[in-house]
Amino acid sequence: MAGGRQAPMLKYASMWYEHISANLGDNIQSLAAEQFLPRVDERFNRDALNRASGDSKYLMIMNGWFTTEPESWPPSESIVPVFIGFHISKQKPVQDRLLSEESIAYLKRHEPIGCRDRETERMLSARGVQAYYSKCLTLTFPERESPPENGKIFLVDVKLEKIPIPEELESRAVQVTHEFPWYHSHEVKASAARDLLDMYRREARLVITTRLHCAIPCAAMGIPVIFFGKKDEYRTALLRDPYIEINEMPGSLGRLALRNLRRLRRRFSGRRWLKGPAEALYRVGMRLLVNARVNWSPGPAPVSAEKEGLIARVKEAVRAKSEEMADADAFPCEGNEVAG
Repeated sequence: MAGGRQAPMLKYASMWYEHISANLGDNIQSLAAEQFLPRVDERFNRDALNRASGDSKYLMIMNGWFTTEPESWPPSESIVPVFIGFHISKQKPVQDRLLSEESIAYLKRHEPIGCRDRETERMLSARGVQAYYSKCLTLTFPERESPPENGKIFLVDVKLEKIPIPEELESRAVQVTHEFPWYHSHEVKASAARDLLDMYRREARLVITTRLHCAIPCAAMGIPVIFFGKKDEYRTALLRDPYIEINEMPGSLGRLALRNLRRLRRRFSGRRWLKGPAEALYRVGMRLLVNARVNWSPGPAPVSAEKEGLIARVKEAVRAKSEEMADADAFPCEGNEVAG
């Protein structure tokens, strides 16, 4: 080092989330970002980034949903952001703040902005920000080595009264939720998120879910996924690019019809002459209203090309931002290994 002066250590940060959050999807997104950091020196509250401070500047990957506290935006100068997988909520107070003149000026200082969805890209591009569609960082989780021999079917936040599942699947399925008690600490929630991902990786042969940040990580790990949601909803539309089919939930009339058919079948299950017709009527109803529209035996989604491209882009963005912060020789950036 010239003149014997020791350069300050380059520091890295990740996000934690307010204790009121009851969705482990946030924590899963942070785990995805942390794959690309050599270490995590500090964690800052996503919804109070304007108060982030420390004895140094911190490189932080800014991915995920922003923000429950729009008045906390933009972040403090202690954070050197890498925007990739960034999503702007459509809630009006949030959108107004993140698209304000102050926010746009901040984003332009750190462009290009990698956006999790095309709608965020469109909103920023319309305001003169260099933006591109990066997709979600949860697509970068490593693929598992092989599927389990006797894998399980997981129903993740699937309400059976809204999404009828074929009985041969439902009877063998394990119910799972990504909801988690709000009062637990970030550390406990992060550990629970890791455990969920590890369980899917080791045990799942099929995952049926309504959770975006269950479907994408599972697809990245090579697990077959059936996803239920709204096809025209801009948050879920990003599933199409990793080739995950979006299945519409049955409408209210369809659900009512299936409930009545199930009741009819139960009512006549012990009656010799009516049991058969009631069962046949139920199966016809299931086939017309649900089964015919859903592929219940999907293979793993073909995500490899999308995944490799995203991994390369994140690594390059972190490297480039690190070089902005300090001389590359003084601060080499060698992130954790991320399988492509």
